[in-house]
Amino acid sequence: MSGERTKRLKVVGEGSYPGGDYEKVKITGQGTVSGDIRALEAKVTGEGRVRGKAAVNQLKVIGKLTIDEELSGNEMNIIGELNVGGSVKANTVKARGFLNSTENVELEKLHVKGGININGLLNVGNLEINLQNAPSRAGEIGGETIKVKSRSFFTKSYILEAEVIEGDNIYLEHTTAKMVRGNHVEIGPGCQIEKVEYRSTFTSKDKNILDAKKI
Repeated sequence: MSGERTKRLKVVGEGSYPGGDYEKVKITGQGTVSGDIRALEAKVTGEGRVRGKAAVNQLKVIGKLTIDEELSGNEMNIIGELNVGGSVKANTVKARGFLNSTENVELEKLHVKGGININGLLNVGNLEINLQNAPSRAGEIGGETIKVKSRSFFTKSYILEAEVIEGDNIYLEHTTAKMVRGNHVEIGPGCQIEKVEYRSTFTSKDKNILDAKKI
């Protein structure tokens, strides 16, 4: 994207606007950006869509935001739903709702109360998920600290499904996986794990996990 950075893009109600470079983007209602966008700050209250790539340093969504292609940024705060049609790269994502991506997601921190749906690899330094509202899945999950819980006083427990989960410190509840591999591994209630490999410690509340070995 080229050209000078415009001071502000503000959409109130319904509207469609061109992509470009902006200092601040604010969408209240229903707004569409018709091309690639780059912004220092962006806030969506309602429903927004970017028909291209998005690079946003600080992103806040209250409602629903759909990015047709890849998304990159620094800090993202989601209350509702973020749908990305490409890869996601950021430092920190906090979500009360859902993060959905058709490709790989690379983050330093991901804290979610809700769920995820990631078709590719989730590569994250620190992952904390409290599964709520709907099932979650990821192709593979790799990280340093991985905590998956499913705790709510008012709703039933939901499942996270992944092919492989690999990390340094791992705690899992209500998770289905073919392989879990880590340094310290703890399996909580409601899990269906085909195979566990651990380097230092392994504990499990699930007596059905028989294939666990130290490597």
